[in-house]
Amino acid sequence: MGTSISVPVASETDKDGIKPLVKCQSDQAFETLYRKVVRCEIAPGITVSEAELAKRFDLNRAAARSAVDRLSVMGFLRPVRRRGYVVKPITLRDVNDLFELRTVIEVAANRLAAGRVDEFSLRRLDRVCTAGYHSGDRESEAKFLQANSEFHLTVAMATGNERLVGTLAQILKEMERLFHFGLSLRNRSDEMQQEHKALIDALASGDADAVERVTREELASSRSMVLDALMSSEALLDVSISVAPKDRS
Repeated sequence: MGTSISVPVASETDKDGIKPLVKCQSDQAFETLYRKVVRCEIAPGITVSEAELAKRFDLNRAAARSAVDRLSVMGFLRPVRRRGYVVKPITLRDVNDLFELRTVIEVAANRLAAGRVDEFSLRRLDRVCTAGYHSGDRESEAKFLQANSEFHLTVAMATGNERLVGTLAQILKEMERLFHFGLSLRNRSDEMQQEHKALIDALASGDADAVERVTREELASSRSMVLDALMSSEALLDVSISVAPKDRS
């Protein structure tokens, strides 16, 4: 499903080798706001201001301004004149594009891993994944997603193709916010336990066709979870959907 992200922290120091306090506050503010956005604690699509974020998360105003600038560069926030910033929404296009890309990459990786995977390691990771999480508890969701990411990357590592592993890791990183959004709607722990067991058995047997089938089924279930959450979002309740007129030229 998804993966936890290690946020890089700048390491600039002054001439005495001591990191300035303001820089530390800026980094801490960025890490806080980044984590809140990715975990959907700052909801997708809402409008926020620097002052509001600084007050809500007890941040220094200058540090909050620096963090907001960095998040804007990353595309998580969009400046709106005289209103503040709009948090990047989660769209149907995001869901479709990312799941389509992940399906292409992970199906290929898992087929290559069939018969070559370390079954013992996967079963150990699966026990961690299926320890479950509490819907709405962002910390438990984050730990769950980290374990789930390690599970899927361990499978990919069995291919021996580092570029393939790196590509999948980047996709999982981009999908983390989607999964936090979806996990808040319902608990998929039991479903994923069965999905992981089926994948482990197929990988251990070396049956690449069975591996592909199980992989596609798992991804389809994950996609449905995110789409269900998206379609239940209040932001869509009053959206007017119309069909664009055909170009008669």
